[in-house]
Amino acid sequence: MIHVVGAFVFNELGEVLLLQRHLDDLGGGQWSTPGGRVDPGEDADTAIVRELYEETSIRSVAIVMLGSHLIRMPHGTVYMTSYRTLVPNDTGVVVDPEEHQAYTWLNLESLLDEDNIIWGMPSILRDFGLIGNFDKDPTLADGSSVELLESAK
Repeated sequence: MIHVVGAFVFNELGEVLLLQRHLDDLGGGQWSTPGGRVDPGEDADTAIVRELYEETSIRSVAIVMLGSHLIRMPHGTVYMTSYRTLVPNDTGVVVDPEEHQAYTWLNLESLLDEDNIIWGMPSILRDFGLIGNFDKDPTLADGSSVELLESAK
């Protein structure tokens, strides 16, 4: 099982930063949060700071751990530790072209209506109280599942 980290980066308008994966990568074209694998010998807190900087050039922000999930997808299972941070509206985002092809700021109210959101993101946001309840997570239509393991609250 792979240990990954992800950061829900919010601006002062309450929008979340999403990065679009390259079309030829696993999950290509899908929108996800900044994040990635925890390297051998690295802890999750260090990994998220590194990944956030590598993928967006954002650094020196207060990052708070939200908790962890087990995400089962068609291609495998990951253990994901999620974080949250708030940045000013004028924060510059520089996407690493080796990893992503675009970025956007999305209002959470429209998340369930968007196409190509990464597996389980709505469920993870709901589990941490960042969006309201909903009937069905459209990102899990392929049989994927999300299980809350731990909440830092």
